[in-house]
Amino acid sequence: MQIITLELSHNIFFCPVTGEQLLFSEDYHSSPATLFHFIDIEGGDLVNPKPEIELLFNATLEEINNGLFTDYDFKYNYSDNAKAFEILVYEKLKLEKNYVLFKICNSGSSSTVYIGIDMNYQSAADLEKETTFDFESWFPDFDNYEAVLLKATQTKPSLDGYALFMEDTMGCGGFYFFNTEEEWSTLLPALVFLDYVNQNQDSITTEQLNNITKVYFDYFNSGIYDELPVHFTPDLNKLLQDYKIIFFGKTTELLEPNSDFTKELIEEYGNNPKDNNNDYLDFLKEYCKI
Repeated sequence: MQIITLELSHNIFFCPVTGEQLLFSEDYHSSPATLFHFIDIEGGDLVNPKPEIELLFNATLEEINNGLFTDYDFKYNYSDNAKAFEILVYEKLKLEKNYVLFKICNSGSSSTVYIGIDMNYQSAADLEKETTFDFESWFPDFDNYEAVLLKATQTKPSLDGYALFMEDTMGCGGFYFFNTEEEWSTLLPALVFLDYVNQNQDSITTEQLNNITKVYFDYFNSGIYDELPVHFTPDLNKLLQDYKIIFFGKTTELLEPNSDFTKELIEEYGNNPKDNNNDYLDFLKEYCKI
């Protein structure tokens, strides 16, 4: 669960998923994407929780009453409700990467409102729309996937950038490089839809499409452009049928024999890549595997 702190001069807040108003001057409402409200007054009150959240919260209250968290270093220790809320957010929901907690502080008040949102929420109508998914409307910044890959093959490798090595089903592969956030933010989402744009779109089932869009939402809803998540490549390889990603990471990782692939590269290069980075990068740019 990601936590975002907002300091507002008013009591108005809209759901970032559905657009519905959740926070009013003297009232709280929930959207279908709302997980809960927690109002930080009079000991704290969990308002309108989803059933699964309410079960976790009540179980946590019982655990606290039974002394399970006696040694826990609580930040919110003014009541059992506050303690249960802290355990809920910081422990039991911390691995939920699609959940976001908005901590809303009003500059004219000492109270704080916490609103949990499921950023991956989709209504039945939204899911139905995915069966007629329009790729072009999602990625208007480039004409086709091949153009994105072509640009990445022409990019000069940089130790400050990222590298991708990908093979097709025939075992033919090569490197793609990107050094700027613009290149990175264009190529990464495109990879998720690689099979989709290269196959007959009518042959892709609704289940396949839902799996593809889930990976997209999992990784790109909040942006992943500062650091590549460790699970991104294996999750993506589960989707791809015509291609396989062999390496995806910082270019500097190619200087270390940390995998069979990088060991093979260094052996073929024939020298210590750390002794001459420029020659090694030139070698990588021309490297192909059959």
